Amino acid sequence: MSLQMRSNRTLKYFRYFIKKAPDLTGKERTVLFKRLRRISLEEIGKIFNVTEGRIRQIERLAVSKMRSKVRQLNLFKKSNL
Repeated sequence: MSLQMRSNRTLKYFRYFIKKAPDLTGKERTVLFKRLRRISLEEIGKIFNVTEGRIRQIERLAVSKMRSKVRQLNLFKKSNL
């Protein structure tokens, strides 16, 4: 399997996971999608009319929410064994 195919699978997985995450706001979801497409913080900031520092904060909060959800799912799976 080529690296490109694996990379595409990983991106599809993350896109699906982001799309299905109920805890994310629309802005957080959009920022994560755009960052997956390698759009710079500055460019995203121009879209939302905020600084790249604010976009970084939004991204950090969204990733934190995603990690928290993954931990909750893992704990739930372990408790049901």
